[in-house]
Amino acid sequence: MGVGLAVVILLTALMQGVFCQIWGVTLPKSIMGLSDSCVTVPCRFQIPNNEEANILNCSDGGIWRKGSMAGPFVFNARTPHSNTIQGLILGDLTKKDCTTVFHSFSENYSDKYFFRLDCSNHVKFNFVDGVIITSLPEPPSPLLTTVNQVLEGAQVRLQCSLPVPCPALPPSVTWLPRDSGQEQTQMQQSVEDGQTIMTSTLTFIASAEHHKQNISCSVSYPLTKGGSSQPSSATQSLDVLYAPRVPVATLVTSGPVSEGGAVTFTCWSDANPPVSLYTWYRADSGKVHQNDSGQYLCEAQSPRGSQRSRPVSLEVNATTGSSESGVMIPYIICGVLLVLCIMTVAVDVYKYQSISRRLKQIELKGEQTYSDLRTCSVTADYDQLQPRKPKTMPSPDVSDYENTIALEANFKNQPAT
Repeated sequence: MGVGLAVVILLTALMQGVFCQIWGVTLPKSIMGLSDSCVTVPCRFQIPNNEEANILNCSDGGIWRKGSMAGPFVFNARTPHSNTIQGLILGDLTKKDCTTVFHSFSENYSDKYFFRLDCSNHVKFNFVDGVIITSLPEPPSPLLTTVNQVLEGAQVRLQCSLPVPCPALPPSVTWLPRDSGQEQTQMQQSVEDGQTIMTSTLTFIASAEHHKQNISCSVSYPLTKGGSSQPSSATQSLDVLYAPRVPVATLVTSGPVSEGGAVTFTCWSDANPPVSLYTWYRADSGKVHQNDSGQYLCEAQSPRGSQRSRPVSLEVNATTGSSESGVMIPYIICGVLLVLCIMTVAVDVYKYQSISRRLKQIELKGEQTYSDLRTCSVTADYDQLQPRKPKTMPSPDVSDYENTIALEANFKNQPAT
């Protein structure tokens, strides 16, 4: 029993000695950054126990090489102004935290980088493992969770995940369409490699209006020198199962229907899956009778449920004649108006022709009268115009061959006696 315990203690001591002598660094295998934005490199290192006291005064002993372990220095914490890549060591080297942020990391800086511990008290070590940093001209598309068929009334949760290469400049997330539901955004650091992930969650209650609706998660990253990147997005189309809603029943007629005629009822309803059965209440399409007058409605059924429409009214006339006469009334009125128009035009034409004939007759009669007037003597005209005087008995001395006018003239010429 004592021998076994001694062996366990010895093995434990040996293992601790072995692990304490290991130099190592913990870095992500790769980091995706955005051009002209900052990049944060999570970094932690391990050193032998006997070297821990030597790094207590090594707060500025961090160096980054580019390309390989023997590559050029691109960042030195002691000479920040002469660095090829500007940055800052965020971690505390005395606590083995070498997390570093690079500012304005451009595309031509994309490469593999290695960390070197360079303390002034001769503690210097190039760590073997490196990190590949890739700077992209445009932000990567976010990862949007896929949602299969959902039932109407069920709660839906959509998650949009995206990397945060620089937590100091977090991206902004926008859900489209706006006001689609409740939004919640949080950032968390990965346990595996220390990178930061942002997750935005959209929660809403599924309805028929969400069916076939595209919901997008749009992301844009701020840049170091101001402004922001072009947005990138991911889209999810929803498939919502819902029962028939608001069935619409219609009657193809513009007024009362004649008895013995035919009518057509139609019914339509929106549903997912589509309506599998329509049921009419009261009567089917076909010849109708007066007692078929009334209200009709349809019921739409699908695997998700059923819904009834609002009623539509059918009015059937008792006799066909009255209905047909009612339909013919507009045509009769139009015919009467047409006949009146024709008669009015005919009367006007007749009047015009009659007046024209009378005017011609008057003109001809006037010309004949003028001719007659020219053939008559002036004396005759004068005689006709003078009033008739009573005849006087001629004197015995007056000749029977003289007229009274001449006799009166002779008397005027004789002197008085």
